[in-house]
Amino acid sequence: MTQYTRPAKWDEVKRRATYLSEAGVEYALVDGYALAAHGISRLTEDIDILVAPDAENSRRWIVALSRLPDGAARELAGAPDVFAGQHRYAIRINDEFSVDVLPSIAGHGCDEMRAQVIERDLDGVRVRLLDPEGMLKTKQGVRPKDQMDARTIRAVLDALRKDPGT
Repeated sequence: MTQYTRPAKWDEVKRRATYLSEAGVEYALVDGYALAAHGISRLTEDIDILVAPDAENSRRWIVALSRLPDGAARELAGAPDVFAGQHRYAIRINDEFSVDVLPSIAGHGCDEMRAQVIERDLDGVRVRLLDPEGMLKTKQGVRPKDQMDARTIRAVLDALRKDPGT
């Protein structure tokens, strides 16, 4: 029987952020749910997180994501330096819902994006995510979805520059 993951719900995104923070993971929420946290709605199904790719941080996010309902990330516990020798490819954890763990996004590594990571309170949960300028940097690709996101982010940034109080 073929099994599918389902879209994550907001309370699950916030719970994962709590798990990542409790484990001391250096991470930032990126892509669809990060856009939504900035007030930009777009259909998304998976949780995307940018992580520092070092072995110690990898051990921490593996522990945190092992708390997913089906425990799929536990398979990585034996090889905690999952990004050794490469920092370009995402790891998809298909559990009840999918989490993409990214050592870089759109060619931008965690070190480069660190200055664009902010914390936002989402219903009492502190979530680390890229700021709008950082999100725009990640949306310079040729995919129509990224181009649409970039236009929307630019419009939001333009509105914020015109009325900084919003």
